[in-house]
Amino acid sequence: MIMNNKVVLGVIGVWLIALTYMQFAPKTQTISDQGGAVVAYVHGDTLRQGMDLITSLEATLRGDMYELDSLLKHNSVPFQEEAQELISYANSGNATKDEIEIASKRVHEIEQMLQKMQYEAEQIFAFNESTMQATIAAHLSETLRVYSDEQGIDVVLNWGLSGEGVLYGIDAIDVTQDVLVELNKTKD
Repeated sequence: MIMNNKVVLGVIGVWLIALTYMQFAPKTQTISDQGGAVVAYVHGDTLRQGMDLITSLEATLRGDMYELDSLLKHNSVPFQEEAQELISYANSGNATKDEIEIASKRVHEIEQMLQKMQYEAEQIFAFNESTMQATIAAHLSETLRVYSDEQGIDVVLNWGLSGEGVLYGIDAIDVTQDVLVELNKTKD
């Protein structure tokens, strides 16, 4: 009887250990309720080339860059002319030592102002470019989310020229053209 109690206690102990493990073991979640993940891919370079939003935003960015460059050139002309006049006068032989020193300081100030103007223009351009990238990313993410929900796709990978997202073990579905159509639909 003592032997049976030890066996029963052993079985109960193993059972409790198994229950404890099942209770506290890390839980794994499946991506799809259908037993496996539905994985598709898009050619990111094709999306980039064919997405109307990117074409439109890049054209706007180029226009903004041209306008900013023109404004910078226009605003810098008086400073450049002043600096050139100061340099010419300092080199003319008519300037005193004090006048040359004053001209040199002013030319240095002008150089600093022009550098500041250039830096500010670069910052504006960088901000505009960053805003454009964020807009594209948000549109792409939302479109892929909606498209994936509609199509029952669990994961969409970017398949690029360098082989990112190369899959093995699961047949992938190329949805690049379908997603491109969705990205280019006009929102009412």
